[in-house]
Amino acid sequence: MNLYFQKIGKGKDLILLPGWGHDVSSFWPVVDLLKNDFTLWLLDLPGFGRSEMPSQTWTVENYADEIAKFIKDQKIKKSVLLGHSFGGSVAIKLTAKYPNLISKLILEASSGIRPKPTIFNRLSFLISKIINFFPNLLNVKDRLRNWFYKMIGSDYLTTGLLKKTFQKVIRQDLSEEAKKIQQETLILWGEDDKTLSLERGKKLYQLIKNSRLEILENCGHAPHIKNPYLFTNYVKDFI
Repeated sequence: MNLYFQKIGKGKDLILLPGWGHDVSSFWPVVDLLKNDFTLWLLDLPGFGRSEMPSQTWTVENYADEIAKFIKDQKIKKSVLLGHSFGGSVAIKLTAKYPNLISKLILEASSGIRPKPTIFNRLSFLISKIINFFPNLLNVKDRLRNWFYKMIGSDYLTTGLLKKTFQKVIRQDLSEEAKKIQQETLILWGEDDKTLSLERGKKLYQLIKNSRLEILENCGHAPHIKNPYLFTNYVKDFI
């Protein structure tokens, strides 16, 4: 596939994978703080930004395979891999499947660990099913669906042509893949993350043997944007 990327800086290779619906610009707040210490590889994941759109429904493994191919094609040796949110899911799968490509792993508010169903989850699922029964006269169904997903903070509205892929990847649980990771791993999580709860970060910490969890105060789902100086200090210290 045609993948759009930006290569910036000098030093040890650091690959950055953005979250769902984002592109390379997501990491621009930290570029100037890292480029003097690392060769940064900023990628648009397939289907986002300026990268090619997958022609069929993909899984997390498809994304991991494509990024692994990119790493091999660019002849990047033993890089550090950093994934934010959905990019973290891809990073977990890639590191577990291709351990020889990655020297260290950084997971920032990573998805990939499915929480136990809550009453809220079950109710949301039920409401989404009920909405499907509404007629779409005057776009009533679409308006109701858009209002509902905005209310619960779902990324579903940003999926575009990747709706089926989104439905597939959010159902995948990468707990077994996380257990396979041997690389030293830094897990960064905002204490105020409302998108992916801190409990998921703690679960990842339990699953990845050689890991440490750092909780960033006054940060939500994207510490690298909220507090880039604090974020990059952790990254530099870890690497």
